[in-house]
Amino acid sequence: MERKFNQTPGDTNVAILGYLTKMGTWMNLRQITTGTPGSDLNRERLRSILESFGKKNFVEIRESQNPKAKFEYKITEKGKATFLRCISFDPDVRYVIGLKEFSED
Repeated sequence: MERKFNQTPGDTNVAILGYLTKMGTWMNLRQITTGTPGSDLNRERLRSILESFGKKNFVEIRESQNPKAKFEYKITEKGKATFLRCISFDPDVRYVIGLKEFSED
């Protein structure tokens, strides 16, 4: 019997870091929400996650030039390195902690 997972907070965080790593440019909340695969994030939850990532220096945060978006976010080298460490766990460890498999599509 195969184990099915719900989206865990870890999955969500890895998906956000993965998307920011893939894009590599400044993005606003709407762009990140739309582009983060397998996620049902609302803007407030995403904003909270990104602010916590900012405190850990995983992302840079700046005021947006777009009047419809208050802030923009960009992955840092520390954020990229953290993401890469997360997806390089042994498959058995990933299974035990409930992380989904990451694909670069």
